[in-house]
Amino acid sequence: MKKHKFWLLGCAAILAIMVLLLNLEVTTLQGVDYKVRVIKLPLYLKLLDFFDRHYNYGVLVRKIVAGAKNDEDKAMKIFEWTRKNIKDNPKELPVIDDHVWHIIVRGYGTDDQFQDVFTTLCNYTNLNAFYYSAYPEKGNERKPLSFVKLGRGWAAFDVYNGVYFINKNGEAATVNDLSLGDWEAVGIEKKEIPGYYGRYFKKLDSINFKRWWLSRGAIQSPARRFIYSINKPAETETR
Repeated sequence: MKKHKFWLLGCAAILAIMVLLLNLEVTTLQGVDYKVRVIKLPLYLKLLDFFDRHYNYGVLVRKIVAGAKNDEDKAMKIFEWTRKNIKDNPKELPVIDDHVWHIIVRGYGTDDQFQDVFTTLCNYTNLNAFYYSAYPEKGNERKPLSFVKLGRGWAAFDVYNGVYFINKNGEAATVNDLSLGDWEAVGIEKKEIPGYYGRYFKKLDSINFKRWWLSRGAIQSPARRFIYSINKPAETETR
């Protein structure tokens, strides 16, 4: 009888501690027109939102890549889906930056948010991917570009403009190809292809591709978020 009572008391104590922990106040960040604000919410709600986004990513990406023959085919399917389903941020609406899933739900975003959606979905189909704001050899005008690791190496995509790159053999151009000038820009839509890419490809060797796993798109799953949380450098922060 006493053992039974102690067992009940122990369970009640554990439950009480869990309730207290899950109701702890935590924070998340949201950017509105490039001004960041801190939003307070209980831990249980942040966890519920996180897992809700995680499972939605999984369901969506399985539909997108259904029937894909290889990794390059998966990347192209996600590339085309992102171009079709995400539109330019309307001028009359604020630029909102909080979670990648919310960009998908809203259906619009800025240049870097197009890249964010694409690389996040690539990671959900086990393709290493991240986006990076490249700078030209001269000047300060940045250009977000997406990078996906395919069979021959890291390949570049400009999701915002619907442009990808191939080498002289018709293969996805790797960073090495781009640096050597062995590339051609290909658009998936009937619109003019920007002529500025060559300026940005001259400094690709400055990118640390080993740090791809620190990008926001790479850590949206529970397992990767846990690994990131115990290994992340002090200067990085994510949502």
